[in-house]
Amino acid sequence: MNINFYKSLPTLRRKQDLWIFENEVFLYILIAVSVIIGIALLYVLYCFLRAKALKKISYARKFSEKGSYQGDEILLTETITNKSFLPLFFITIEYYIYNQLQYDGYELSLDENMQFATSRFFLIMPFMRIKRKHRIKLLKRGYYELDTITASCTRAERRISAPANVYIYPALLKTNDLPIPASTLQGDTNSRTWLIRDPFSLSGIREYRFGDSFNSINFKATARSGKLGFEGIRVNNRDFCSNRNLMVYLNFQTDGNAPMAGYYYEQLMEKGLSYSAAILREAFEYGYRVGFAANSTLQTGETHIFYPMTQGAVNYEEILRQMSLITLIEGGSSFMSIIKNDIIRGLSDSEVLIISTYCNETIDNAANQLRRYGNNVTIILLGDINN
Repeated sequence: MNINFYKSLPTLRRKQDLWIFENEVFLYILIAVSVIIGIALLYVLYCFLRAKALKKISYARKFSEKGSYQGDEILLTETITNKSFLPLFFITIEYYIYNQLQYDGYELSLDENMQFATSRFFLIMPFMRIKRKHRIKLLKRGYYELDTITASCTRAERRISAPANVYIYPALLKTNDLPIPASTLQGDTNSRTWLIRDPFSLSGIREYRFGDSFNSINFKATARSGKLGFEGIRVNNRDFCSNRNLMVYLNFQTDGNAPMAGYYYEQLMEKGLSYSAAILREAFEYGYRVGFAANSTLQTGETHIFYPMTQGAVNYEEILRQMSLITLIEGGSSFMSIIKNDIIRGLSDSEVLIISTYCNETIDNAANQLRRYGNNVTIILLGDINN
């Protein structure tokens, strides 16, 4: 059989091309499978390392204020840091927060005491630190402490201790409408507020401040200053009409002869705390030595509060923090024992406010005994405060 070599050559070439094409397809499939296997191995390795890297995440949170008044807004700052060499994707932080701390963007559930909150971070690069701030509205007086959070990255989870606490002070009442007593310790002037200056009490000479009256200028001292303009003006510095001492007693006991509903009792005592905080704040701003005592129970187990009269912001803030810890239940120390202890200590020449839901002969006798020591005593019934 004769075969024409030249006629068969194209056929051989086509078969050769097909063989080359099949080899190329096989090579591409092999490369694709290798890439897929490589990606899968890398993903498995990433999942393994991610669980390790999650342990190197640090998380902390802090309120912008140690304490603030009810109704104020503060910030809660979250700080998350990736301390590993591996980038982390889709990190979720989960925790519970009290309903009394209204979290921005979350609706409150009246059936629960706490609400569930989350923070999501799409990507945290190696050794990156991210800060996120949330606005918190303080809804109710008290002390609130946050503890742990759960950090998760897909199926990997880790619980992290992230303590944060805040004191919510009593809501401040407007002092313009408060029944503030008049001082009669020094001077004869009766005023709605005892925080007035005594025109006959000169405590020194100081530089002029904006708002000083013309009749307070000391012209001799001004001439001796040798300076021109407002810098050379000297004015007389006056003391206040009363001694700068204020002691506030708040009675958490009720009259046993007049039962009181629980919700009404809580309403009155919250009003008493707000009134006390407003009075103490105003006196503190005027430079008074302020003190506070109450026969209340605290979250920490104490059955009374007592802070002797002291100047300074530290004392005032500590009083507010103790007010935040008060629980509105009866059963604290005897109210009369707290006042009698101050009488034994010799409390004198001070403004004394006794705030209570009732007044009886025992309270009147204690007030009269304080007056005999030169104190100006005023009894305020919580039911008479309209705020």
